[in-house]
Amino acid sequence: MTPERFEQFARQPARTREELETMRANALAKGNVELAHIAAEVLAERFPTQTKQRSGPTQTTAAFLGRSETFGTGKEAYLWLLERFRQHQPLIFEAYELLRHKDRSAGTRVAKDPALLFPRGSSRIGNPANYATLTGGWYADTNLNHQDKFSTLVRFAHLAKLEYPEDWDFRVEGGTMELRKQQDLVIQVRELLRELGLAN
Repeated sequence: MTPERFEQFARQPARTREELETMRANALAKGNVELAHIAAEVLAERFPTQTKQRSGPTQTTAAFLGRSETFGTGKEAYLWLLERFRQHQPLIFEAYELLRHKDRSAGTRVAKDPALLFPRGSSRIGNPANYATLTGGWYADTNLNHQDKFSTLVRFAHLAKLEYPEDWDFRVEGGTMELRKQQDLVIQVRELLRELGLAN
């Protein structure tokens, strides 16, 4: 199943928490990290955890191919990494758009028009606080928690053929337990794929 079809299936309004958790577990069992992240993202959106999270700016260190920078916020680190991914793979945003072009109504993480970043009818449309300008006429949705930022970075890294955490990293000072679990999961799945001979 393609990532687009999987996401459409996962986003059906009648989908329950149990069904989404099963979809995530099945994707992981098959070694499909991208589908597992899609299911996890939909789970987080539809059934957010009620854990108390630190509010306000969080110092974040981003690393890319041996270069490391520390930023005052996760948003700045996220945008810096998106730009590095694009410098490494100049058509990465176009490749991402091709994967997502079928359903524009759900919003996206990067777009040439900031209105396309958010679902139709969203109150976030038109509010510059919810997005940032990238080079090349692109815009990025920045109205994301750290887990969503990391999930998005995993997707772009996959398109750029970059490995986490060897080639890039996103370390949030005082990050949530959920973010740490998510980062550990990416490493565990990659190691499993290597053991099975399905990854480098």
